[in-house]
Amino acid sequence: MGQEAVAIVTGGSFPTGRRVARGLAGWGWAIVVVYLEHQRTVEATVVEILATDGRIVAVRADLADDLDVLRLFAESRAAFGDVAVVVHTMTARAPLLLRHGAQHVNPGGIIVTAAVGDQVDPVVARQFRERGITVDTTSPDEILIFLDRWRRR
Repeated sequence: MGQEAVAIVTGGSFPTGRRVARGLAGWGWAIVVVYLEHQRTVEATVVEILATDGRIVAVRADLADDLDVLRLFAESRAAFGDVAVVVHTMTARAPLLLRHGAQHVNPGGIIVTAAVGDQVDPVVARQFRERGITVDTTSPDEILIFLDRWRRR
């Protein structure tokens, strides 16, 4: 995966989401950080990454709302282009994020979730396979290690 990757990172107002956003921005990736609450914390992350010449935008979205998740992907594409990576750092499940990810993540892309039990519907799983999208679950502490292995493949 080259320097031009676009990643959506959920949980932007929490430590794991902030750490992942900073790490991916350090690799030269464009970041769309997602939050629902704690806007000032997210704004601080955005300012921090922009100060290092990173590319980042914040999008407020409720991952339990179908239209919000659709808007998230639309705003991500408008800001930086096609999405290659989705990182769900929250432990709460996000079935809509997975479902829409199957349609909006680039072929060959990846969706990583820290939500234990985030199971993919069989129809959605088939869509992932058909488009060559990897879906996996890892611990919040291992997300950057996992993605580093993926990008170096």
